[in-house]
Amino acid sequence: MQRSVSAAWAEIVTRWWHVVLIAWIVIAVGLRLAAPAWNDVAYDGDFEYLPPTMSSVAGGRLLDDAFPGVRSRSQIVLVLGRAEDKLTPNDEIVGLDLLRRLYHRLAEVSWQRAIEFGYESGPVDQAGDAAPWVRLTREALDQSISIDERFYERIAATVPADPPTPEEPRMAIAHWDRGKLLECLGETEEAIGTDFEAALILMPELPTVATPIEQRDLGPWSSMIDVLSWDDKIIGSRMTHESARLAVMQLSSELAATGNIETVEAVNELIDTVRHYSLHYTEPGLKLEMTGSAAIGGETLLAARDAIRYTEWITVAMILLILAGVYRAPLLVAVPMVSIGVAVLVSTSLVALLTGWSINETVPGLDLRVFTTSRIFIVVILFGAGTDYCLFLIARLKEEAAKAEWPEACRNALTGVSSALMGSALTTIVGLGTLWIARFGKFHYTGPIIAICLLVGLLICMTLTPALLRALGPKVFWPATIQPTVSINGLFSRGSDSQTGSSTATIGGGVWSWIALMITRRPMTWLVLGVTVLAIPGTYGLINENSVTYDLSGELSHSAASRRGLRLLSQHFKIGEINPVTVLLVRPDEKPHKEFVKEIGKLSDRLYKADGVATVRTAVDPLGDFPPDRDMGLLSSDAWKRLVLQKHRIAQGYFFASDAKYKDRLARIDVVFAGDPFSIQTAAKVAALSKTLAAESANPNSTWADSKILLTGTTPSIMDLRSVTLSDNRRIKVAVVVAVFLVLVFVIRRVGLCFYLIATVLLSYYATLGLTLLFFQGAYGNEFVGLDWKLPIFLFVILVAVGQDYNVYLVTRILEEQRSFGWLIALRRAVSRTGGIITACGLVMAATFFSMTSSAWFPEVASWFGFTTGGKVGLRGIIELGFALGLGVLIDTFYVRTILVPSFVAIAGRRKKS
Repeated sequence: MQRSVSAAWAEIVTRWWHVVLIAWIVIAVGLRLAAPAWNDVAYDGDFEYLPPTMSSVAGGRLLDDAFPGVRSRSQIVLVLGRAEDKLTPNDEIVGLDLLRRLYHRLAEVSWQRAIEFGYESGPVDQAGDAAPWVRLTREALDQSISIDERFYERIAATVPADPPTPEEPRMAIAHWDRGKLLECLGETEEAIGTDFEAALILMPELPTVATPIEQRDLGPWSSMIDVLSWDDKIIGSRMTHESARLAVMQLSSELAATGNIETVEAVNELIDTVRHYSLHYTEPGLKLEMTGSAAIGGETLLAARDAIRYTEWITVAMILLILAGVYRAPLLVAVPMVSIGVAVLVSTSLVALLTGWSINETVPGLDLRVFTTSRIFIVVILFGAGTDYCLFLIARLKEEAAKAEWPEACRNALTGVSSALMGSALTTIVGLGTLWIARFGKFHYTGPIIAICLLVGLLICMTLTPALLRALGPKVFWPATIQPTVSINGLFSRGSDSQTGSSTATIGGGVWSWIALMITRRPMTWLVLGVTVLAIPGTYGLINENSVTYDLSGELSHSAASRRGLRLLSQHFKIGEINPVTVLLVRPDEKPHKEFVKEIGKLSDRLYKADGVATVRTAVDPLGDFPPDRDMGLLSSDAWKRLVLQKHRIAQGYFFASDAKYKDRLARIDVVFAGDPFSIQTAAKVAALSKTLAAESANPNSTWADSKILLTGTTPSIMDLRSVTLSDNRRIKVAVVVAVFLVLVFVIRRVGLCFYLIATVLLSYYATLGLTLLFFQGAYGNEFVGLDWKLPIFLFVILVAVGQDYNVYLVTRILEEQRSFGWLIALRRAVSRTGGIITACGLVMAATFFSMTSSAWFPEVASWFGFTTGGKVGLRGIIELGFALGLGVLIDTFYVRTILVPSFVAIAGRRKKS
């Protein structure tokens, strides 16, 4: 039945080949024109795709609801400091240059935001919803001008002779903007004139070059909410160290939002401008670095973008080289490349189009998302698997062309490999498709997306590729020609290349004939030896399968700018200070404000007793400077400082929601832990705090009885991410194994053999994981804290699914040969006839996976030849996964398929015969 369907399909494709070619051209062009650009629909971020029931996600939604438009979701921290020495007086020049520019950017963004809220003119108290942003605009301009004056005083004697610009040597644009703002606010003519006069003195042509505030392109800065710095007289002490200073940009974007790419690039440009303009005023050794969650997230996305670009280049180059080495025939290289190129174009356009429909709700019920890094998997798997399918087809065509005329040979070749192609592809498609059951969004969407693309690739390889071969004719093998195969006793055959005279071994000779003979003579010995060798690293992989890291900064290489900034920051400040745990408490009923504040104070005192808690920030103590054991006498200067802090803008509207439904019901508390916010140890302490707070809510005698308590922030998000992904891993593994097993049974129809094939890829997975762990432990040395948390699940799914391809191709060929020969001859013929082509396919697939590691070495190699590639920051997660997948495919190709599968089939054949 299967063969009759395959024959009918092959008849249609090879007879109507010209229609097939035209159809694919129309489809490719139509989809390309209709589909949106990939980057326009691609999402990113990890925490955004946690299940909505998780505490960190629910807490984030509550923050958005209670504090609309002002929630800081990530930060960029600018660190000015020296590694060991104290800051010098001249170092302040660089810091002032940075802050005057930074505060002016904040003013511009705040003013544009006020305009978005409807502000045109009038006093602040009449600005409605825009009032906070108008007020912040004024404060930021005041700070920018004040800092600018101090900066100029320090460099007055050494001002560069360059023509003035709006920002250099003085911030003329800040005076101009403040004058315009004062006009809108209805301030006195004297105040307005003073600023305009100052602007014109500094740069007379400014009115002709200054762009109106509403027309300025501030896209990269648009997520900025506030800037907190060491220069602030109230909070600056917490951001000051004898060797370093901090400035924190608070952003409304999630740490891995795609918009953070432009933000990080803009901040880097600002830093470079400051370094160029003012770093020479001080002594060598001063560093100005950027770090923080948004900087790490943005650089991660930048690294992913570079990884995609390098992966695509290297994948194409490697496949071209391998195909050229295998065929040494230009057209045989061109056919797979054209086929796969069309597959990538059609599949990515189709997925982008479907995603666009899903986002816009064009198709009701359609739920699909793509991610920046999804493209890497699509390109690699499509090129690898697609090339394999083409190689299988061409290898079979070469056999058939020696026995029949070209049209019939094309039809017979497609008929012969259709079931193998369908079986091998379905294991991968179904295996990846099972990721749909995952609760974590990135797993949930990525697997089915790749499955859709692979299905398109399979369809193209079973239609467009044979149509191209049918159209080109026997000259596709040029400069070689095909001569009839000489069969010797049905056991040995040898094909000859008429041009070169070289021999291509089939079963009668060569390494694969020798391997087939060796395995079938002592199958039990080879099976035991083979399993034992893989079991050693496999045991190590099984024991350490969950030894992964969720440290987002660890994704980036040690040389990444945000990692450098993090190291400089951690030398002088506690990392937890910029990554607090936010506790949200929502009472069931409203209480008088004073009583509510008093209860929060009492709870804060108790939180200080929790393990690992360093600081608790509340409305009463916004910076956490006053723990319970600190003397707070009425006449103490600290008491007055705390009163002033409570009226600072960082406290106003931050700890209590102004929304009526949460008034005097919702309290926000920030808890800073002493440890690394990314570590498992800190996560355990946060979990203990969560249990303590849950007990408060469950206690009927507590003032917080029946309160809703949620934890959000970096550490709670990582805790939720770890929880949901570990749960997904267990569920997905079972689903993938069952799904792939069912496909194998459908294709092979041998239940016992299918069980064994599943067992071999599981052994291969754990061995690959163990070897990968050992390799990167040695490569990273003391920096190694674990493999990327996404690696085990993607490695498992892809290796279990893709790893069956070659097993299916080998086993289906064994079953085909058994129609004409006994089990022993059939096994030897199958191993010998498929050995070369499966090896070539395995090398192609491994090469495409190894291309994912190119961001680690390609920029350096390119620089040897004088080329500049741009990005030099590798993404460890992709590098590790690419290495693991490439290694796993090589193990499957040269070990599992060569030793474990034939030896088992030989043992089963002997028992069946006896």
